[in-house]
This record gives sequence, C-alpha cells and structure tokens, in this order.
Amino acid sequence: GHELRNPLAAAITGAALACEMVDADDPRHPVVSGVVGELQRMSQLLDSYLTFARCGEPRRDHVALKAVCDSVVMGRPGVTAVVAPEVAVLGDEVLLTRALENLVDNARHVGADSVRIRAHYGEAKVVISVEDDGPGVPAELRTKIFRPGVSRRGSTGLGLSIVAETIAAHGGQIRCEAATHGARFVFEIPVCAAAEQPAWDRREGLRAGA
Repeated sequence: GHELRNPLAAAITGAALACEMVDADDPRHPVVSGVVGELQRMSQLLDSYLTFARCGEPRRDHVALKAVCDSVVMGRPGVTAVVAPEVAVLGDEVLLTRALENLVDNARHVGADSVRIRAHYGEAKVVISVEDDGPGVPAELRTKIFRPGVSRRGSTGLGLSIVAETIAAHGGQIRCEAATHGARFVFEIPVCAAAEQPAWDRREGLRAGA
C-alpha cells in the first residue's frame, strides 16, 4: 500500500499543478482535469482496499444506492439504472461503486450494448441485479465464474473475484443466474437500519415497480 501511495500522491500533485497551469478555456484543461479526477478516485479506492485489508471488513456508512448507480451510469452509453432514492445499505460507498462498475464494464467488454441495473428491497435485504444483452455466461461457468483466474474472455479473471469478495465483506452474496438473453448477475446485501423505516410496506411497492 505504501509503495503505491507514494508515486500516486506524486502523480496527483503533478497533475493538479499541470491543471492549474492550463487556462480554463484551453481545450486541454478538461483532459488534465479528468486525469486529476481519476487519480484522486484511484487514491480513494486504494484507501478503501487498504482499510478493508487491515480491518477485515469495509467501512459501514449509510450508502444511498441511487447515487452509486447514477455515478456508474454516467459516461457509460447504453447503461441505465432503476433505483428508488430511499434504497440504502450500510457499507463502503467506494468499494460498492467499484463492484458495480466492474460488473457493468465486464458486460460491455464481452460485447453487450445495453446494461440495466436494478435495486429494490427484499426481506431485510437489498437486491441488486445487473442484466445485459451480451453473449451470456455458459452454464458450466456460472457456479465458478467468481473464482480467481476464471474468465470468459481470456483476462486475468480477478475482476469478478474481487466483486464477490466485496459483496461477501458487506454480509451479502452474489450469483450468476440463467437468462433468456445475455447475462444476469444478482447480489443481496442486508439493509441499513434506517432503510427499514417507515413501517408502511414500501418494499412490496418497490418490488412491483422494479
């Protein structure tokens, strides 16, 4: 972690200085600003992974899933999300965002044009699904696709393994389900206490409209 933090901090400082040296109306400014933003995001992700590694569990903050899904959708054509504003869990927002990004990017890398994220309340849990119109996952891979080294496109096979570890660390579980078209990944995370209020049956309404 320290070996990664030092060069990353230097890169952030250098990129930030470069951004200040470029006028706001210069066409290079948004490019350099984007580099700064991505480096800062990488730093936040590294901090979250290191906290997870040291403590054995992620942070437990109130995470509104609509905001998370909106950030995943942004800048990714063909990706949509259906999430009510009140759907929330306790966890690490950075790690959960990265887990969803991984699922979405994985779908796009294998050829999906459309990816849809849904989140709704179940029994004392939030159910999140990521569905795509890609080539799908062969039946023989569905039960082992979350193992390190298993890939359907010849990559390192670490992305979905990290997703599974992230969800498990939040007290949840993930599975790959059979789908008529494309692939369907579903994971469940216990709801935060605040998300179980008010007492009227909001869950059934969300389930019906999801």
